[in-house]
Amino acid sequence: MNLEEIVDCMLLNEKDKEIQRTQTEHRIKLVNFWQVNKGDKVLEIGCGQGDTTAVLANAVGVSGFVQGIDIAPRTYGAPFTIGDATDYLKKSKLGAQIDFKLGTDILKGDVTFSENTFDVAVLSHASWYFSSKSELTLMLELLSKWGKRVCYAEWDTRITNVKQTSHMLAVLTQSSYEAFKQETQSNIRTFITPMDMQEIIQEHNWKIGAETSIFSERMQDSRWEISYVKDFITKELEADLGLPEKFKAFLLSQSKLITLENSLPMASYCTSWQKIR
Repeated sequence: MNLEEIVDCMLLNEKDKEIQRTQTEHRIKLVNFWQVNKGDKVLEIGCGQGDTTAVLANAVGVSGFVQGIDIAPRTYGAPFTIGDATDYLKKSKLGAQIDFKLGTDILKGDVTFSENTFDVAVLSHASWYFSSKSELTLMLELLSKWGKRVCYAEWDTRITNVKQTSHMLAVLTQSSYEAFKQETQSNIRTFITPMDMQEIIQEHNWKIGAETSIFSERMQDSRWEISYVKDFITKELEADLGLPEKFKAFLLSQSKLITLENSLPMASYCTSWQKIR
């Protein structure tokens, strides 16, 4: 299937079609780099509304299978819930090779798999949703057991263009006050860098594969994160999180450095690894 055919499998408003094209095009780049093949059996953690799932399903074809899992309940998400979005994708031309398990907490034992059940396990732009680096590491240990190979992508904090600074500052600002929260629904909960991921891989003696940074200039995520900080920083800092007043003042000053005009998204850090059996 081409880009347009994959986009047509997604639940969206007509006005959001260009946004979905950009998101899908980026994920095609990721999946191509990971070399997901026809017939592969894939486990995807943090599938959300299925942006990456659809591209993975296209890559594995009718002879393959993609198991999407997300901790969020079916009612989570807007303007469509992830339940509605995944139901729509299941009914599309790609649906035959997809299954979804929503409201499923792997770390609490809601589901488990035998060793090497999957050819590939994928964590794509979902590592910042974990509550801590240690929680993420536990998940990666499971994926490295269940999958013959683990594929990973997250925003690359090693910025190469000054116009990416606002995206980085928006992420740093959010992750700073999120560190004080006990409960949250935010997109950014734990700040994980490529260096953090490399350290985790080295500590576990996993065999790392190729690494790269994939830049998609039109990705909207930077604008979304920048706009969130600009719109809600005051409200966030007024919440009773126990932040020192001096730290609040620092975050507020930092937020004033963030500008939407001429901003660019960070690239995506991509890699893969496998457990040495």
